[in-house]
Amino acid sequence: MAYREIDVADPASTDWIECDGAGCPVPDLARVQVQFRADRDRRTAERMSGPEGNVAHAYSDSWIHTGGPVDIIACRVVA
Repeated sequence: MAYREIDVADPASTDWIECDGAGCPVPDLARVQVQFRADRDRRTAERMSGPEGNVAHAYSDSWIHTGGPVDIIACRVVA
């Protein structure tokens, strides 16, 4: 799987990455905030994910879309 090029040594990205359901677009240990299909908007996603986010592999069941509310539709690297 090809990852989107990000510099994880760089401070948090403000760019949200659209997730198409084909798998995790960032390295497994990248700390991310995620927007689930059920989230109203990205501001809600930011609040729910917290400022430090979580490691990407913690969401392993949600990167592949099933059409459910916990599909990840966007993410952004925070550390």
